Amino acid sequence: MAGDLGAHVRMDEQNTPFVDEPLITDLEGYEKLEVPDIKDPKTRSHVLVEGTGIFVEALGKEVVTAAFLEGPLLALTQTRGAEYVFKDMYDNDSSRKAVHAALETITDYDKEMVKAFAEKKPAGLVWDYLWGSYSCLGDTEYMEFEGQHKYAGCLNELVQKEGMANCIHNCADLPHLDTQIKAWKPAIYSMAYYPLIPGSPSAKEVIQKGYADVSLVGGNIDPQGFVRWKPEKMVDVTKKLINEVITELKARDLGGRYCIASGCEVPPALSTKLENIQACVDTTKQFGTFA
Repeated sequence: MAGDLGAHVRMDEQNTPFVDEPLITDLEGYEKLEVPDIKDPKTRSHVLVEGTGIFVEALGKEVVTAAFLEGPLLALTQTRGAEYVFKDMYDNDSSRKAVHAALETITDYDKEMVKAFAEKKPAGLVWDYLWGSYSCLGDTEYMEFEGQHKYAGCLNELVQKEGMANCIHNCADLPHLDTQIKAWKPAIYSMAYYPLIPGSPSAKEVIQKGYADVSLVGGNIDPQGFVRWKPEKMVDVTKKLINEVITELKARDLGGRYCIASGCEVPPALSTKLENIQACVDTTKQFGTFA
C-alpha cells in the first residue's frame, strides 16, 4: 500500500519488501495523500488482487484461502515512518489532525481493496493490525488512531458484509487481545510469542484467559526456526506446543480452537528449509488431534 501511495519500496529477492524512502516528509504531506487507482495494472494493489484470484482459483477447493491487507495505521507508518507518525500524533493539535486526515484517506483505500478482493472470492481476508501493541500504544491511543469504528471497526464490518471471514494477524510482542479478539471477534487470530519479553502471551495464557473461546487462535512457532533449526528440533518444538495447547483446550472443554503455525510469515528466502515446513505439518497431523 505504501508503494502505491507514493513511497519507494525495496523488493529484494530473498527478503520481505520494506520502505526505504517514505513519501510523507512534513505535515502537509498527510493531507495530500490520495487513494490510488487499484485497477491500474502498474500498481502493486492490482497485482495483489489479481494474484489472490489466481491462487483462489487454483487452491480454493483444497485449502482455506485468504487475502492479506495492512490496516490504516500500519500503512501510514510505512508511508511516513513510525517514529514520525507517533510523534505527530501528540506534537500539537495541527499534527494530530493531519494524522487523522491521512488515516481517513488510507481507510478509504482499504475499503476499495476489500471490495476488490471480495470479487476474487477468497474464504477470508487477513488484516495486519501490527500497532495494536502495548509496547508502543496504550488502549486509549490505539482506539483513537486505529481501533475506533471509522477506521478498523468499519473495515472489519465491510469484510463480513462482502462475504469473507474477517481475520487478524498481529505479530507484535504485547498485542491488544481484548480489543482485537474479544471486542472484534475475528474468525481467526494469528499471533507471535516472544518468550524473552515479559508479558508476551503464550499459547497457554491465551487459552486460559478465554481468547480461544472467541476466535480460532494460531501461531506461536518462531519463524526463524524454519531457517535455522534442524527438522528434529522443529518436530520437538511443534510437539511441545501441541502438548501445551491440547492440555489447556481440554481444561476449557473447547475442542480444536488453536492452529499450530508460524508466529509470522515463514521467511521468503532460499535458506528456508522446506523439510522444516514439512516436519511442522506432519507432526501437527500426527499429534495434534484429540478425542
